[in-house]
Amino acid sequence: MSKNSIVFVIILMLTSCLNSERYASLEKRGTPDWQQTKPAAKSVQPSNYRPDYYLVKPGDTLYSIAFRFGLDYKKLAKANGIGSDFRIFEGQSLKLSEQIPVSKTASASVKTTKTTKNSSVQNSVTNTNSQKNDASVKASLNDKSKAASWVWPHDGKIVRAFSSRVSDRKGIDIGGRIGDSVVAAATGTVVYAGDGLPGYGNLIIVEHTNSFLSAYAFTERILVNEKDSVAAGQKIATMGKQGDQPGLHFEIRQDGKPVNPIQYLPKR
Repeated sequence: MSKNSIVFVIILMLTSCLNSERYASLEKRGTPDWQQTKPAAKSVQPSNYRPDYYLVKPGDTLYSIAFRFGLDYKKLAKANGIGSDFRIFEGQSLKLSEQIPVSKTASASVKTTKTTKNSSVQNSVTNTNSQKNDASVKASLNDKSKAASWVWPHDGKIVRAFSSRVSDRKGIDIGGRIGDSVVAAATGTVVYAGDGLPGYGNLIIVEHTNSFLSAYAFTERILVNEKDSVAAGQKIATMGKQGDQPGLHFEIRQDGKPVNPIQYLPKR
């Protein structure tokens, strides 16, 4: 091999090495992953988020909207001038509030009442104190009667407890098997049956006396219709899945606010 041929071969070898990935420039490789500016993650709306207004969508009812945002449906109706039939329509804008607008006449009567209030305070204090004990006794009796009227919606084990401090634990989760019977926890009327509430799957809401509601979420099959009357212990659905596990999410609400179901269900 001639001297010129040897030089040519050496040049070719050096060129191929420099073009290899090992000797590639940083500009060609691009910025390392740890130095790249990543797009900001989208903010996740908390489950207890409540806007000022809500636009009614197909399938919505006043009950489902009030339940979703933790409001008393009767107060929500009054705040929006809705009649006793609680009828709403698609595209209607609802103010998510329980405060009833005060008319000028009402505010004037409040001022008049204030002028006579002070003179009657001293007389009313004695009567109020004397009635407190009777009222507290009656309240405790009422609470006991309320508790006695409730039954367990399913006899499974509680796998997740209620917590007033955590937004996604507004009730209790009860374990079981897919297809198990789910029963009404108290006598009442079905005011919602459907899957239109985000995060609840197939959901049934039953209205009871004393401003109570009960809710049965993630059911497999709904066996009742809206406006149906149900009795305590009556089968209203079959158990479905919460995520990848069979289970029932059960809530009790009073005046639209979640309460701990254990305080009302019978001990077992």
